[in-house]
Amino acid sequence: MPTIYVVDVPEFAPMVEEALKNPDCTVSESRKGYFRIDAPGAITFNRKAMKMKPAIWYGIFTGGLDGEIRSFGRDEVVVIGTNKSL
Repeated sequence: MPTIYVVDVPEFAPMVEEALKNPDCTVSESRKGYFRIDAPGAITFNRKAMKMKPAIWYGIFTGGLDGEIRSFGRDEVVVIGTNKSL
């Protein structure tokens, strides 16, 4: 299950708004300056759909994540959970 932490600033609000539209995502209320987005499977974000400028787009993971970036291109990013086995 991937988890993305989104800094609670206006520049990253489109990520939270897109996740709220996705029925597979759960978005927590902002705590200590961060939103938390969880999903049971892959999470995909599209830069153009969120109307983000490239400079903001390339900083979307500044809040951190628990998962792996499967792909990160100019217009789309896919985050998946990690397979942690001990």
